[in-house]
Amino acid sequence: MKKLFQITLLFSLVFINRSFSQETVNPLNELILNNNSTVNLSDYKGKIVLLDFWYRGCLPCLQATPELIELQEKYPEDLIIIGVNDIDIQKDVTDYLNYKKANYFSTYKTEKNISKQLNITSFPTFIIVNQKGEIANVKTGFDKRKSPRELKKIIKYLSK
Repeated sequence: MKKLFQITLLFSLVFINRSFSQETVNPLNELILNNNSTVNLSDYKGKIVLLDFWYRGCLPCLQATPELIELQEKYPEDLIIIGVNDIDIQKDVTDYLNYKKANYFSTYKTEKNISKQLNITSFPTFIIVNQKGEIANVKTGFDKRKSPRELKKIIKYLSK
């Protein structure tokens, strides 16, 4: 069942750029982050982007945070991590990331529900975008024993 969800999500994301006409806005453009900056994924061509769909009430999401901090430290030139949180307000997101001493930023609850627009229903979900702006991997869930190793392996492979 989990594999079917991953495949369905991957196919929907692969075609996401094709499905947005000029009248429709891609939900991954103009991401407003908790530090009040706005970014577009297209700003990061040439970098690996890891999108972390998370929220504070999700224990596996919170367990992933230290691993993401470590990944960002290990690959500062190659990797950009962006949290995507459509549930928690800006202050709560900022307080949590500051408490964890996170070295990346996150979106927060606004009218633009990115998770809903992309049919993300499992948390955490990690979408890894390669240097060409293509989706390289989608991973749902977080297992403390194997997920960090899997994420590191993907990032290491893409950073070559």
